Amino acid sequence: MKGLKMTIAKHTINTILDTLGENDFVNVIAYTDYVRYVEPCFRGTLVQADLDNREARMNGQGSMCNQAIMLITDGAMEDFESVFEEFNWPERRVRVFTYLIGREMTFAQATKWIACNNKGYYTHISTLADVQENVMEYLHVLSRPMVINHDHDIIWTEAYMDTLFYTKAQSLLLMTSVAMPVFSKKKETLSHGILLGVVGTDVPLMEVMKLAPRYILGPHGYAFLLNNNGYILAHPDLRPLYKDGKKLKPKPNYNSVDLSEVEWEDTEEMLRTPMVNGETGSMTLNIRASVDKGVRKFCTTKASYSILLRVDCSRLKCVILITPAHPQCLFLPELLL
Repeated sequence: MKGLKMTIAKHTINTILDTLGENDFVNVIAYTDYVRYVEPCFRGTLVQADLDNREARMNGQGSMCNQAIMLITDGAMEDFESVFEEFNWPERRVRVFTYLIGREMTFAQATKWIACNNKGYYTHISTLADVQENVMEYLHVLSRPMVINHDHDIIWTEAYMDTLFYTKAQSLLLMTSVAMPVFSKKKETLSHGILLGVVGTDVPLMEVMKLAPRYILGPHGYAFLLNNNGYILAHPDLRPLYKDGKKLKPKPNYNSVDLSEVEWEDTEEMLRTPMVNGETGSMTLNIRASVDKGVRKFCTTKASYSILLRVDCSRLKCVILITPAHPQCLFLPELLL
């Protein structure tokens, strides 16, 4: 594949990657007579589809969500029936979506057969202008089981910077969005699983933080939020902006800062692990906290963690961390959320 076909193929890959989020895992493999990983350090694994690509899925079971292979090719000379029969049939757990690149239709039949016999979708992309529209077709196919089963899955997005209509234009705030699918309930199309769109709203994270019981925290306690991937949404030590002259601009990857980068625990992953797993409870742990004039010292601290807003796949977790004024002092309040 060379020239215009290669350009279309690369644009198709980038468009597919743009549809993925931090809850998705992905890898890109090129092949002709042999298999070549586009990024050699990701050989044999899937990486999180975020800007950092730090976390990799290590166990073989996975998250029991959708599994798909996107085959981007200028033509398949055979249908590889024996391969699918050995590894994917009869359960067909992995969907195969095929994208035929270029104007030629010589090998279209085999490419279409691969998609149709593996619960996927066949798409022909002849020009660069066709990429955006045709790539999105796979989303409708993946959403059909959810629509047919009437699953109103609610998701919370990663944090992002935006302004509110009642604030100054330059006042950037961290926000998140909550969204859910809207599907057709017409009797004649109910079995087709037609996804009409998505409805959602923006939520400033400072409004969510107002739910924390400040009267319990005391002068040295604080609360913070993180999502199901361990990324911080709100934290006193999270500084997502930097000064560029007189303007404030978001830092690169400001919305994918891991909890372990902000909370310096004496015991590795002691607080992060139960939070990501959706557990509720309290513990006493040693962390580094600013005590006086920015000096960080080890303090014995009680952390109470709880699910603040919980849905099926995406969650917001709230942590109440009580930091004493001096290492000898310790507050042990009860957390009720």
